Amino acid sequence: MARILDTIPDFVALAKAAFLEDRATRGYLWDERYRSRHPEVFAVFFDGHGDADQVPAVTHKLTDVRRVVEPAAPIVTRLIEEVEPAVRDTLGLAGLPEPMHVLMVGTFSTNAAVVRLDGEVAVLHCLEWFGEPDTQRVLVAHEDTHAWHETLLGQAPPTDLAWTAFAEGLAIQVSRAVAPDRPEADYFWYGVAGFEEWLPWCRENQDLVLQRFGKALDEDEQEATEMFFGAGFIDDQWRVGFYVADALVASLDAGVDELVRLSVEDGREAIRTALDTLR
Repeated sequence: MARILDTIPDFVALAKAAFLEDRATRGYLWDERYRSRHPEVFAVFFDGHGDADQVPAVTHKLTDVRRVVEPAAPIVTRLIEEVEPAVRDTLGLAGLPEPMHVLMVGTFSTNAAVVRLDGEVAVLHCLEWFGEPDTQRVLVAHEDTHAWHETLLGQAPPTDLAWTAFAEGLAIQVSRAVAPDRPEADYFWYGVAGFEEWLPWCRENQDLVLQRFGKALDEDEQEATEMFFGAGFIDDQWRVGFYVADALVASLDAGVDELVRLSVEDGREAIRTALDTLR
């Protein structure tokens, strides 16, 4: 059985208690009834996502969020229990310690994150983003791949452009293997609406995108990782690095069970080699 910490009952209790309260009181109750009951979880969450000093937007619509996350919790629990052994076996990593999974409500700042919780690798699943089970399965497989990869590395992974591309491309490849036959956009956007033109644009402009990616690698631009994988844009398109990462890792002549065992330096070099091949 997967190791799962479910904080959703505490969120549901908060939503019930704060149903008729004003915004200020809801913010107070968020801290008292929910966040303070899971301090370690929120400490690592706010270390990389959102602002701990601001009252999150979810407190403004607690009833709507509760309608999403309360039924989602058992579904995501089932998906984790189904997906985790499939990811582990696909990567060939039997025998390593299993990551922790945390079901939580975040701040709409990320749908999931891999963190260190009490020294252990853990996946935070932010259920306010939950849409439907099939796309959630893809997301669970993607993030679980990152968790197993970090467990194998034995350290938090670096955030430079080449390694991020390698790790993200690997996670996309594994999510395809574990959750096959989904619309192609699901492996990049997990069912989030509003990006229907993103994949066609990336395909049409692949040469341009690869050229810009290669330039960023060669020049070691300070904000290159953020530009390709974070909040930055390439010609008004967001998160283009995930398309690049998928294309580069897919072109490598090795299975994911081999790729996951590459050192950080070898993973970076594999990205450069793949880039030279595709350009």
